[in-house]
Amino acid sequence: MRSILIHSPARRESAEIALASRAGALLLQPAGEGESREAALRWMRAFVERARASADRPQLFVQVAPVTDAAIDADLIALVAAGLDGVFLEGCEGRAHVQHLSAKLSVREAAAGLPAGSVKIIALAAQTPAGVFALGGYKDASTRLAGLALDGTTLPGGSGARDAARALLLLGAASARLPAFDMAPDLEGAALEKACAAARREGFAGMIARSGAQIGPIESAYRAA
Repeated sequence: MRSILIHSPARRESAEIALASRAGALLLQPAGEGESREAALRWMRAFVERARASADRPQLFVQVAPVTDAAIDADLIALVAAGLDGVFLEGCEGRAHVQHLSAKLSVREAAAGLPAGSVKIIALAAQTPAGVFALGGYKDASTRLAGLALDGTTLPGGSGARDAARALLLLGAASARLPAFDMAPDLEGAALEKACAAARREGFAGMIARSGAQIGPIESAYRAA
């Protein structure tokens, strides 16, 4: 999984384009609260159910609320039975959060008649200061844990804090023998491919893209490894 394309339910009209982008994975991100989030969850469930039948489809992930947020249960009830390949755990702050989510997933898998452990977890593990300080503790956290991902946009401390979090996430992933995923910079074409090649040399296994136009350069850079 070299490229992960973010897609929002707010852009439903372009969902099929995202599905056909040739990304390794599609990450659906619900937003809002109350009725708006419920509507997004309903749409994502229907989309995942349809997309699973597509030939040569990407892996299908959904970003779920932090385990400390009451919304996590509604997210899992709405989505796990659709047949997700995995979830991105928002605001993850260490192995206990991964293990808590893993237990919740086991319950939802059993209720849906899915094989135990079929839904994987990628931890958004550097979104909070507590998450950054927990990056060294993911070894053997869960057999579901399939990677650590970077999204430091919410961190205080500016670029220095983000650079430190990026380095620590790489080290934490290496210590836990997990792939690390970087957030693609706001570039396209040859400039993005060059940035991806540099991230690959640093040790990142792939990139998270916000635009379908970024998928080609990401895939090209990582295929060259």
